Amino acid sequence: MEEHVQMLADWLNGHTGGTIVIEKQEMEDRDKVYFKLDRVDYRNADDVVDHYLDSALILHGTGSTMNADGDLVPLPLQSFEIAVTGLAFSSADEKRVQAQTERAKYTFTLE
Repeated sequence: MEEHVQMLADWLNGHTGGTIVIEKQEMEDRDKVYFKLDRVDYRNADDVVDHYLDSALILHGTGSTMNADGDLVPLPLQSFEIAVTGLAFSSADEKRVQAQTERAKYTFTLE
């Protein structure tokens, strides 16, 4: 696991049992997810049969996202994947991490 991926995994693991607000911007699409984090796993793209799957941190727990009307709706699965190819930090402290991958910009904040 790359250094920045390990750092994000460590930050997330340090906050299991809590709720993390995940803001993701991918091109013109912006999502905001409230996620009660139970545990974090890592999926290495080299270890999967499906070639379309990237390396990812897989957050397990329950969450909800804000729809276009501003209402919170439950996530369809009890997990949230963060593709980590090219992960780099913009800033990080105990309560907030800003990171960017090849595909998206993320902000993780403790609620």
